[in-house]
Amino acid sequence: MTAAGESRIGVALLRAGLLCVLVFMAAPIVIVVVNSFNASPFNIWPPTGLTTSWYAKALASPQFQRGMVNSVIAGVLSTALVLVLGTPAAYALARFHFRGASAVRAILMGPLVVPRVAIGFALFVLFIASRSGLYGSMTGIVLGHAVLMLPFVTTVLAANLGEIDPALEEAARDLGASPVGAFLRVVLPQMRSGLIIAGLFAFITSFDEVETTIFLTKPAVNTLPIEMYLYLDQYQDPTIAALSALLIGVSFLLLGVGLAATGRGSLRLLLGGRAS
Repeated sequence: MTAAGESRIGVALLRAGLLCVLVFMAAPIVIVVVNSFNASPFNIWPPTGLTTSWYAKALASPQFQRGMVNSVIAGVLSTALVLVLGTPAAYALARFHFRGASAVRAILMGPLVVPRVAIGFALFVLFIASRSGLYGSMTGIVLGHAVLMLPFVTTVLAANLGEIDPALEEAARDLGASPVGAFLRVVLPQMRSGLIIAGLFAFITSFDEVETTIFLTKPAVNTLPIEMYLYLDQYQDPTIAALSALLIGVSFLLLGVGLAATGRGSLRLLLGGRAS
């Protein structure tokens, strides 16, 4: 009875601790959403009244509209690039054992341990010193974002490949398929969940990137986060809160679409195991 009682107390404490962590994580999002309806023009808390005028102002702002377009373009192009580069890299790391594999993995994972400010500054110096014309261009932003996202995409796709039976690919090759044909016809269709999850994660990461992007942009190609940063330097009204609330909603929508599109495969990848 004592053991059972202690077990129930432990479970209750664990659930209470988990609830506290969830509240702690969700509180900033709730505060931002509530503040987006604040009638005060000075971010007074608690709100003195409710209004939706900040949403109208955010949606009608030319600088935010231009930043939104630039962010979508950069996100789509950089996501496509890292999927093209990350898929063969993940395949090589997951399927083959070769000399230097640890070094390749360390290079691919390098951006995870280097501060993004340092990466942005290094790319800025590289673009300027090389006189490549990449600084202040959409191509430079896309390349910078791709450097940041490649480790995440490679990790997700490598985990996805770990759940695909190599015997199926070997059977396709025994039946006459070329290595590339076996990959395209047998392996790639089974990577659908990983590709969707990696793509969504890469797009959201690119869309939200500030630290590296701020070193690579010029006014004509400012992304939405950069425009929001510049706006906060001049104004302190809840317009940014309204825009942030919209972006939070879009992020949850993309997550829902991704989970619906991938089904149980996404749960296996997110939980790191096999769904029952």
